[in-house]
This record gives sequence, C-alpha cells and structure tokens, in this order.
Amino acid sequence: MRIVLTGITILALGMSMTSCFTGVESTGKITLPEESRESKQSPEDAFIESYFVPQGCDSWRIGKTFYYTDEKLSFVFQAEQPTFPDSVSLKGKIFTYTGSVEESPFGGEKKVVLLFECEGHRFSYDTDKTRAEIAQMKYTPLIPPFIDLDDLNMARSLLKGRTLYIKTPMWYDREGEAIDGRKLIPVEVIDVLPGNNVLPVEVWFKDDKGNEAGVFMSLLTSSRSQYITFDRLFSFADPRLQYKEIQDEAWEQITLSRVKKGMTKAECKLSLGNPNEVKKIPTYSGLREQWIYNSGAYLYFVDGLLSEYRL
Repeated sequence: MRIVLTGITILALGMSMTSCFTGVESTGKITLPEESRESKQSPEDAFIESYFVPQGCDSWRIGKTFYYTDEKLSFVFQAEQPTFPDSVSLKGKIFTYTGSVEESPFGGEKKVVLLFECEGHRFSYDTDKTRAEIAQMKYTPLIPPFIDLDDLNMARSLLKGRTLYIKTPMWYDREGEAIDGRKLIPVEVIDVLPGNNVLPVEVWFKDDKGNEAGVFMSLLTSSRSQYITFDRLFSFADPRLQYKEIQDEAWEQITLSRVKKGMTKAECKLSLGNPNEVKKIPTYSGLREQWIYNSGAYLYFVDGLLSEYRL
C-alpha cells in the first residue's frame, strides 16, 4: 500500500522540525520611515516573485533534480527494491524526476504517481490527485527532504557577489550553530547553498570586517509563507540612509542589538524590536515608562530617553 502525504501531515512535519532556523522570529521587524502597513509590495518581495514562480508538478521536465536533506528515506516515498540500506545516508544525494504514471489500485479514478531515481534506485510518490486536479490547482507536492536545485541555482546566480543589507543579527556558522552577528550592515553574498527541510536555502556571506556566516530562508514571499523569507532577512537599500538623525555611536549599538543610556525610544526599538509589554509608571518627577521583553530584558525611559536597562 502506498503512503500518501496529506496537507495535515506536512503541517505537522513543519511544526515539529527544529533544525536551524534564523532566529529572526525573535527580532522585531525593522520598518523604514516611509513604509506603511498598507505600503506597496517591497522590492525584495517583488524580486522573489519575479524569479521564483511556483511551478506545478505537471510542468516538471524529465530530469529535474532535487537535493535530499535527510539521512533516511522519508515515509512519503514508496521505494522499489533493491533500495538504500539503512546504513547509507541519503543526505546530499540527488533525486531526479523521471516522469509520472496513473494508477487506480482499487478500481476508482486514476491518480498520478510521480517517479524519481537516485543512484540507480527508483522511488514513487502518490499525489492522490488526478491529472485534471493537478492542472487546475497547479499542484506541487510538499516533500520536506527535497530542495529544488533549479531554484537554488537561480538564487545563486542572482545573489552571489551581490552586496545586500542584512536585517537579522542571528547568524550561523559552518556547523549550523547560532552565533551573534550584526544587523542593518552591508554584507557580500559569497554563495547560496542547500539549507534544511524547513528553510531550503542558506545564504552564505561576508561582512565588512571579514567575518563569514550564513542565514537560512525560504524562497517564498512573506504573503505565501509563515517561514523566514528573503524580505525579512535582507534589504537592497542601505537602512542607515533612512536614519540620518541617529548618531554614529547609537547606530553602532543598534547594529549590535544593544542599548546604552540616553538612547531614544525609536533607537531602542530599532535595536531590540517592539517590547512585549509597556507600563506607564507615575513618579514624583514625572511619568516613567517601562518596556518589558519576553527574554527577560527591560528598559526604563524618563522624558523619552533610556535611563536604566537590563538585557
């Protein structure tokens, strides 16, 4: 009996995966002054939509390739014998699309089965959909261990060697371990590499001090993804140009996600993101304001300037 991957199963898989994300979900979104909640599409989102168009599996060419991210064969595949022994890792192997067939195992409607090959071994994936349904939906199966090498190579050709401005200080080293980085600074893209089964692309870059690191992302726009996307990680424009009123010393603290006494609320928000709670505290000398973060950090402001804090 073939195993069919349902939308609910995929959602459960996405929720349970804990491999390295980007950490950007803990960083408040940076909004430039001229942006509004109803602003037009960002240049970053427009870039993704222009070059990474969702492609239904009915338009896949024979020979289309996918990078495999897991060690073991996913249960969504039916393997023809002989197949890889359990002692052999699949991570990094290339699966090639070899076509499709229609099957009706119980005498009902014929459903499409996608066929793949890897190093001489054959695998199949039941879509549980007819050809008409696939064409109407522009259906693409969500196979978590797969990274589309067409998309990866396109991203590499478009981004490698380009200078971007990174929005998150949560960077990763070669082993995939989180490291402290900087944000709102220029970085040069060194390479675009396979990511993991949640965030399929790793952008590897170098900052202006020669430090190398990577971030993981999805090649979807924010409007189509709950995951970390290009527009949440990078900007084509230099954010510093939008904040000319901020002194260099304060800007340096912002890039390091730090604060110091005397910084304004706007500067602190750029540095640490929006607080989870704000309290107004009356005092003899006036109104004191406390910002509280879920991390345990808190800030106190007097007359709009940072007077005390704990990070």
